[in-house]
Amino acid sequence: MTKQYANASWARPTGVVWLLFFVASGLSEVFFRMAGISGISVVSGDGASIASTLSTHQDAFRAGFAFSLILIVLYAGLMALFYRLLRPANATLALAALVLSVIALTVQTFGAVPQAAAFSLATGTLSLQAFSDSQTYGLMLFLFRLYSQAYTVALIFWGPFWLLIAYLVYRSTFFPSWLAVPLALEGLGALTLLWPPLAAIFPFAIVGGIAELVFMVWLLVRGVDEQRWQERGGDTRGALFA
Repeated sequence: MTKQYANASWARPTGVVWLLFFVASGLSEVFFRMAGISGISVVSGDGASIASTLSTHQDAFRAGFAFSLILIVLYAGLMALFYRLLRPANATLALAALVLSVIALTVQTFGAVPQAAAFSLATGTLSLQAFSDSQTYGLMLFLFRLYSQAYTVALIFWGPFWLLIAYLVYRSTFFPSWLAVPLALEGLGALTLLWPPLAAIFPFAIVGGIAELVFMVWLLVRGVDEQRWQERGGDTRGALFA
């Protein structure tokens, strides 16, 4: 018998928040690129040139930075919805995934501090009179790289998170089991960051983007097998967009 999927329960709000996250993430990177840097790759090059571009496009950086914080908030909400949606599959593992996401988001949030400090150095908002211009630019690049390192550390925590999510999806019975495959690949891809030579050849960004996009679209369009979700202990009371 063909499974009847529905967008009740917590499937649709999860997909909507995920879509908003993708939008915020894209806008953040667009504005950062306009300011001459990137929010997802290492900032490198001539410090004076980067500082000059940032000074000229301060509003673009501020917009990118604001969206980078917004996407963290959206992702935090998404993780809570994941827990609510997948708890019927295994409450303990769903909670473990939630804890991992909190750690990753905390690291990523603190990583925004050196990024903001680097911008302040570039624009002269934060002045270090004891430093020469070359030393100031060097410190600016160091802070941007410190942000990149924090971002990488956060990604490593997403590895076991996505592996747990993949397992929960596979064992859930209210999602098709094949959805777990791209999510598991994303988790394994994040773990390759522990060994840079392997990370250099594994297209983590592409695999991760495709995996999340596929799952997001499924949540928005198909949802969950409502009957099985409820049989496993799901509860639609108070559900958003029910």
